[in-house]
Amino acid sequence: MINILIADDQNFVRKTLESYLQPESDLQIVGFAKNGEVAINKVAELKPDIVLMDIEMPVMDGFTATKTIAQKYADTKVLMLSIHNQKQDVARALKLGAKGYWLKNTTAKELANAIRYVHKGYFQLALELVDKHFAKTASSDSLPKQEQELSHKLNMVDMVLAKIEQKIDYLEELTPLSLNETVEVIVKQEMSLKQERDANLQFKFDRLKQQFKRFEQKTNFAIKILTASNIILFLAILALSRLILAK
Repeated sequence: MINILIADDQNFVRKTLESYLQPESDLQIVGFAKNGEVAINKVAELKPDIVLMDIEMPVMDGFTATKTIAQKYADTKVLMLSIHNQKQDVARALKLGAKGYWLKNTTAKELANAIRYVHKGYFQLALELVDKHFAKTASSDSLPKQEQELSHKLNMVDMVLAKIEQKIDYLEELTPLSLNETVEVIVKQEMSLKQERDANLQFKFDRLKQQFKRFEQKTNFAIKILTASNIILFLAILALSRLILAK
């Protein structure tokens, strides 16, 4: 059984999330909190496995509460659940210790599955956020180094999750240990493929530079020959002209 604490200042949201999760036999809501301060106290009292944490709340916001929970209560994992989809909010939540970031427009089934994966130790990020903020783009080189590293990590997470979803029927039959080993193998495979692609790209780039240099050398040689030919032709015409004038 996965014990869940819902932290949100809106009663309607709390009731909606409760209706989402009640039908799930392996999920149990053990408490509610109207702000971050209450959420911290509830975590200390109830020891929930998962906290569904809103961001904007009175007294204490979700970011501050997440930082405290991550530092003091390692057995409790925080899954941010917000209407905000800005990249800076996602990055800040992850930096403070959240184990995932989900949007409130999610379906009941998606939310339940996200909770289960976070409980197993897997990072969760709404696919809409991956597509919007962390897809590889041509402008990624202009990002600060810290954001580039985060983007690469999230891209890796996205690829791993996609591969896991392809084998979900098989993975559900595995033990947690075997599941972790399977994920580790997938991560290593993805990292190996990335290294091979980078090495292959560098090799092609080096070859292109060498070919360009050879082309440049050949072009310079051809220009020199053409110039010499033009000089010889000019001298020949000049000599012929003098002979004609001499006659």
